[in-house]
Amino acid sequence: MAPTASYGAYKRVDIETTSQGKLIVMLFNGAIQRAEEARRRMEKDDLLGVHKNLVRSQEIIAELRSALNMNAGEIAINLDRIYEYFHHLLVKANIRKDPKPIEECVRFMTDLRNTWEELFATMAKEEGPKPQPRVNTHGSQVMNLKG
Repeated sequence: MAPTASYGAYKRVDIETTSQGKLIVMLFNGAIQRAEEARRRMEKDDLLGVHKNLVRSQEIIAELRSALNMNAGEIAINLDRIYEYFHHLLVKANIRKDPKPIEECVRFMTDLRNTWEELFATMAKEEGPKPQPRVNTHGSQVMNLKG
């Protein structure tokens, strides 16, 4: 298997088996990385690279937005507005090829990502440790056959 194919398979398994909280943080990390890469490409006058990275960052924000449960109330509505603003900044930066909206967006996305991380860490502490399945010396799980 080629290195890129094995990495893709690893990444897919990581995404498919991760918690919702970790997935949200991963999406924010991706959006931030793409926006920062667009800013770096802007410095090199790589307009196609700027465009591709900003569009990918916009797609990630759109994915976060589409995952909102709008029936959840005011929090979901406010998050939707925040995500809409992120999208606006990224589009503005792409149209004008201006790094300032990117910098503002990255700052806000980083703050929101950190907030999500803190929230999920707090929730994990409140839930306590999850019981790990017992494993015998042969590596298989021990089954409880009692009725």
